[in-house]
Amino acid sequence: MTKVKSQPVFYVLYLLVVYLFFFLIKTPVLATESITRALRLCYTKVIPSLFPFLVLSELIVSSHIAEHFGNLFGKPLSKLFKIQKISATAFIMGCLFGFPLGTKIAVSLYENNYISKEETERLICFCSNTGPAFVIGITASVLNNTRLAVCIYVCQVISAFIIGIFLRKDSPVIIKNNTELSGFFSPSCIPNSITSSVLPMLNICSFVCFFSCISASIENMLVALNFNGYLQNLITGFLEITNGIANLQYSPLNVSTVFLAAFFVGWSGVSVILQSINITSKQSLSCKKYIVSKLFQGIICACLTLVLCKLLKIF
Repeated sequence: MTKVKSQPVFYVLYLLVVYLFFFLIKTPVLATESITRALRLCYTKVIPSLFPFLVLSELIVSSHIAEHFGNLFGKPLSKLFKIQKISATAFIMGCLFGFPLGTKIAVSLYENNYISKEETERLICFCSNTGPAFVIGITASVLNNTRLAVCIYVCQVISAFIIGIFLRKDSPVIIKNNTELSGFFSPSCIPNSITSSVLPMLNICSFVCFFSCISASIENMLVALNFNGYLQNLITGFLEITNGIANLQYSPLNVSTVFLAAFFVGWSGVSVILQSINITSKQSLSCKKYIVSKLFQGIICACLTLVLCKLLKIF
């Protein structure tokens, strides 16, 4: 039964691999340019906006600040989402610092026996979001409209709240953690957090580069088939948010462009979703609800953004 269900996915992956192989052979210059463009995005936008926060998230979890942070700010969120107070840390950090930190902290809490498996699988559905540094920094510069970027970020947070409320249960399973807290700080936490953040940062950049190549190959095919630019932008952003947002700079600022930008932010892209799956797979956590939730969050974020922009007359 499992084999039959997995066959469609296998055939899609098989066709993608074959197509990429011929794309790399037929148009090596275009493939090289796509990787070069992705690397430029990584060292100018992605690494500066994410790496400090990766280190910070490691510090928060390894020094047990997460537990104290949850005790301070988690009470209203725990009641709203029906989660433990410490779980609110993943949501707050995911909103403030962006993907994949929300998922990373949620899984870290599960690994350290703070929360149950069920709560972890539910938590990752609404705690992995695009951070303000990315949304405002990249989207504002691409669309040349800071108010619009702020509006998209706010609507993304609201959509995360909506998903979290929709998925809440009657009450969380309380886990008694037997780990003895060592206080707020230990000198070894800083170097350990820095080194532990290097590999995740490299993984993120690798995903950006690889999906940039995939997007370039698909765009090349769509151009040959005379498809319009909006479809190309949709596919690119659906696969990888950074390149998707960057491509919107060539489109006029209208309803379609704003909808796509907001959807990309809320959905976050297949690339980010695969990064989160890579994090959760180590603990055998299910991501089915997470994928569906991100799709709905993208749609909700896009619709809310259009409404808010209309009310504020942003464009």
